[in-house]
Amino acid sequence: MTIQRFLPFPRHFMLSGLVFGLILTSSLTSRAQLPMESNSQESTAQMTQQVAELQKVADRWDEAVYQHDQYALELVLAPQYIDISDKGEVTNRDQQISEMMMKDAPRFSLTQKVVSVRMVGDVAVINGTYDRAFQGNKLSRTKSRTERGVFSQVYVRARNTWECINSQRTIIQEPTVKGKKKSADTSTAKPLNHDLGFHFPGLHHSSDSGSQPQQ
Repeated sequence: MTIQRFLPFPRHFMLSGLVFGLILTSSLTSRAQLPMESNSQESTAQMTQQVAELQKVADRWDEAVYQHDQYALELVLAPQYIDISDKGEVTNRDQQISEMMMKDAPRFSLTQKVVSVRMVGDVAVINGTYDRAFQGNKLSRTKSRTERGVFSQVYVRARNTWECINSQRTIIQEPTVKGKKKSADTSTAKPLNHDLGFHFPGLHHSSDSGSQPQQ
């Protein structure tokens, strides 16, 4: 009968193996996390680019309304465009242009901020906030006032650019303080600088677009 003798491994060999195992496990865990972190960074960068791109289109729309430029507005609004106002009034592109070109049309300026962009193929769904200030005008019987609210717009890609096919706005009523009267002239109110409750994972907020007019 042969008796085999098993020599014990030195202690430093055992410690080295344990350290190597910990390093290997840590390395594998890090490699598993890298793709997720990389995808998150790419998604954030893509959102930033999309917000900036659509913000430029919205700025062209605002400028066209301010300048009463029919041709520029037709480049932004699609032929099948539908507008739903904060009062629920539904109009198409031709009606919007006709109202804009009227001599007694109310004049207003707008600070519009794109909050989020969601892409579905060649369709972009935009959510944002706005601060619109109407200028007092006796001809159009318009009183100076400021409106704040949120908007949702749908754009489609056409001829290497974007055209809006649907727009809807909702006014956000400001809370009134009991015992205090609301000022009649709100034309000097500060522009809207928050997102009015828009909170989306990985959301990128674009920079303020400045005070420009908007339909």
